Amino acid sequence: MKPVPYLNFAGNAEEALNFYKEALSGEILMITRYGDSPMVSDEDWKQKLMHSRLQFGDGNMIMISDTMKGNIVSTNGNIQLSLGLKEEEKTKTIFDKLAEGGKVTMPLAKQFWGDVFGMLQDKFGVSWMLNCEVKK
Repeated sequence: MKPVPYLNFAGNAEEALNFYKEALSGEILMITRYGDSPMVSDEDWKQKLMHSRLQFGDGNMIMISDTMKGNIVSTNGNIQLSLGLKEEEKTKTIFDKLAEGGKVTMPLAKQFWGDVFGMLQDKFGVSWMLNCEVKK
């Protein structure tokens, strides 16, 4: 069993999906729009993402959608997405891409436990932690 994060957005899920695809060097495996389903949907919501899947790294997955129209999306929760990496340069590249337009809450740097670690909130309000095991 492997948990898969499911991120909900309030109308900008496709923008977020493409941002994460670029930042994580991922591949979009599936997109379903509200207009593709039998669910009743306002005309302006038919092109919004009902469900999508992004695969990246070594079999990692994130699912992304626009919440049903009118639902509230909060980024003030207690969840952070954590990525464990093994290459410092790749860690820095991903960190910098995710930080574009967002806010770094802890700069990426070598930590007392020996790894390179940093935290940020991206431009969509999603919180991330990146940790790179430094080879000894």
